Amino acid sequence: MDKRDFAQFYEENLDRIYRFVYFRVGKKEMAEDLTSEIFIKALGHFHKYDPNQSKSAWLYTIARNHLANHYRDQKIEIDIEDAAFSFVSDRGEDKIERRDAQIEVEKALMRLEKGDRELVTMKHLEGYSYEEMSEILGRSADSLKVATHRAVQKMRQHQASL
Repeated sequence: MDKRDFAQFYEENLDRIYRFVYFRVGKKEMAEDLTSEIFIKALGHFHKYDPNQSKSAWLYTIARNHLANHYRDQKIEIDIEDAAFSFVSDRGEDKIERRDAQIEVEKALMRLEKGDRELVTMKHLEGYSYEEMSEILGRSADSLKVATHRAVQKMRQHQASL
């Protein structure tokens, strides 16, 4: 693959990879740094990319491995309360209401099993399509739709019980 194609690849994937990283580290500056490192690593290996593999799956694998290495090297643990998203609002009340709702969703999300949490996160927080998830996870898109729907239902049950 030609490195000239990398600029378009970067633009298509930057937001998604940033959200993936940010959700896991919870800090804007750290997420920006790690996202940059991931794309630098991808650029360095772009010539090795196998066109038979999904670009999203390839990049997602690099991102997951990079984060795993980062945490292993730093021995950092994530606190879900620190992994909150920032909401921009003109009114403070809106921000507080959104933050409260977000905390409820985070609590329900953390009560899910790891696999269910990953499906909900990929689909609804990171914005992957079922087809992209299929390529990344090696499961059929239809089975992922069903599993994600069931995970969301479990999450709603957890929210109702809080």
